[in-house]
Amino acid sequence: MTIGIIGACNVTLDFASRAIKSGHTILISHTRNNDTLKVAVQKMGCKAKLVSKEKAAKAKIIILFIPHADVEVFIADLPDMTGKILLHTNNPIFSTECLKSGLKTRLSSEIIAHFLPTAYSVKILTILEPVLILPKKINPNEIFYVTTNQKVKQKVETFFKKLDFSAYDFEEVCRSNIANRGVKYI
Repeated sequence: MTIGIIGACNVTLDFASRAIKSGHTILISHTRNNDTLKVAVQKMGCKAKLVSKEKAAKAKIIILFIPHADVEVFIADLPDMTGKILLHTNNPIFSTECLKSGLKTRLSSEIIAHFLPTAYSVKILTILEPVLILPKKINPNEIFYVTTNQKVKQKVETFFKKLDFSAYDFEEVCRSNIANRGVKYI
């Protein structure tokens, strides 16, 4: 299977590496400048290709990492995304403007759902500060996700398993921990 990656960060590059090890072909596009990825993509071997965002968007599963301020503009000119699974990794903020009081800021996932309503949006969460979230050590193979579509959930779980992740539905984990242990999430 071909996996599209739009936007580069540690998480998306880890996905690329795992996907290649699993036999997938990776089409990578940087949101700002593909030249910054040339060396990294070359090191990944012949299963990784540096391409335009339009070519990366042709894959059935697409992993997105787009700075929050750029989401709306960046996805506005993507090709038809009907039926595609979009795994978006976070809400990076590169400006404190959106943090000022009184400013209403939508999450990246809300913007993606608005502009790409026929795609299946899956939010990916990784633990950066494990002490604040879970009372155990961080496991680099654990990944959390949020989606409301059960069919997509099964596909995503299968995909994550092939990439050697232990994948957890974040909402289920929260409900379970709150009900069973009274753990509070920040």
